[in-house]
Amino acid sequence: MTSAPAPQSPSGLPHQSLFGGFLTRALGLMAAAVMTGLVFAAWQANGPALLNALAANGLAWCL
Repeated sequence: MTSAPAPQSPSGLPHQSLFGGFLTRALGLMAAAVMTGLVFAAWQANGPALLNALAANGLAWCL
């Protein structure tokens, strides 16, 4: 006994995976863009202080 094939779009791909995969990838890309923007904004606000702290800590190891 065999089961009926899943309905497919004209392109030959199943309907659910076509839209669901695109939506998942789009949401993931948007989340990555938001996180990148937040990290960049934090670096712009605190970058010089972070760089000085890291350099001072690194120089302390050399002394």
